[in-house]
Amino acid sequence: MLTRRGLGLAVAVTTALVVRPAWAQTPLSAAQQFMIEGRYLPQYLELKAQAAAGDAAAEGFLSQYAAFLGDEATAIGSQERVRPVDAVLPDLEGAQSQDALSAIVAAAADKQIVILNEAHNISGHRSFAARVMRALRPLGFDTFAAETFIQPQKQAAPSMRGFRQGEPFHAGFGYYIADPVFAEAVREAAALGYVFADYEWRWDQRPPQTATMDEQSAVREAAQASNLVETVLKARPDARIFVLCGYSHAMEVEGRGGLWFAARLKAMTGIDPLTIEQSLNWPATRPQADAPHVAAVLARFQPTAPIIVSRNGRAFAHRDYEGRMDMSVFHPRLDRVSGRPGWLAADPLRKAVEVSVPTFDGPTLLQALHTSEGMVIPADHLMLEPGQTRATMMLRPGPYVLRLETRHGIEAAFGEISV
Repeated sequence: MLTRRGLGLAVAVTTALVVRPAWAQTPLSAAQQFMIEGRYLPQYLELKAQAAAGDAAAEGFLSQYAAFLGDEATAIGSQERVRPVDAVLPDLEGAQSQDALSAIVAAAADKQIVILNEAHNISGHRSFAARVMRALRPLGFDTFAAETFIQPQKQAAPSMRGFRQGEPFHAGFGYYIADPVFAEAVREAAALGYVFADYEWRWDQRPPQTATMDEQSAVREAAQASNLVETVLKARPDARIFVLCGYSHAMEVEGRGGLWFAARLKAMTGIDPLTIEQSLNWPATRPQADAPHVAAVLARFQPTAPIIVSRNGRAFAHRDYEGRMDMSVFHPRLDRVSGRPGWLAADPLRKAVEVSVPTFDGPTLLQALHTSEGMVIPADHLMLEPGQTRATMMLRPGPYVLRLETRHGIEAAFGEISV
């Protein structure tokens, strides 16, 4: 039984608990749900709504983000324009083609650095990068550097520099690593014994906000070249490096936009890199939207695997890149396989695995995650069609758990498979 004094204390404590305000809190944004919780759908649906409302910035961002979800109709198709019916295709009479992987391996035999570019809205480019990385390892290439790997920050942040096979995998390693296709490339690189290097410009290397776009670009390219030297070559001058970057960064000869990363690295080190363009050579989602130089290659050679093309003694490429890179890879237009992209099915290390799908409602991602790694970035995922009951995953050997991400959140894993 409470005494009068005890009752008074109880009332005082209860009153204090009632009047004390809750700690200030705000809901997570769609971007935070992606980066912190690993949820892809909130930002995807938000960007789609913003793009549909005419937000040009959201439309540009959506084209890259949609690639993470395998939505090529949005990632690639939204950037396409139908080729004019009177467009003149380049003359490829007398041109020659070679299997791209074989040609790259042969050319890389005596190279210390190989630089491959990509378009950030095309996951297929990252799939090809994985195959190049895989093929370079027996030649002694030991370092994988990527533009997206995050440099040291003001505050402590995850770093790719020390990542090794079997360690926790983190979305904070770099933005594009959240693409399951790229994540699998990085996991495989670790398994093959590659070490990782970041080289993007740091927060303390950026120019004042008053700098022009050209000035910012020059500072960034110079910082990238300097950072790769400091991060890798200063300590390991004999390191053999595979670099994955975006677009013009791989130009080793001055072109539109000035001197880019590859050209500056070459001038700074005296190392002549093997530079490879693929960013502007991907087939459109519709043949009539193929760029003229891509349409010419596909019509002339009808490739079933990536090829390089030479004309008049040098690599044939888009006019912005011709003569400024060593090779230019053209990708075939491949039919879908069991509802999945043909380029994904073409990777010899992936196996088509059909799985049953639980009942779901609304936009839903089916995801497969490495059992040993925890619930982080999927090894593969795809958007499900309404009412779909079976789906095909493209997985490398190993154990996986299966789960769904719906608009309500990530559901508990519903099954486990071993490939």
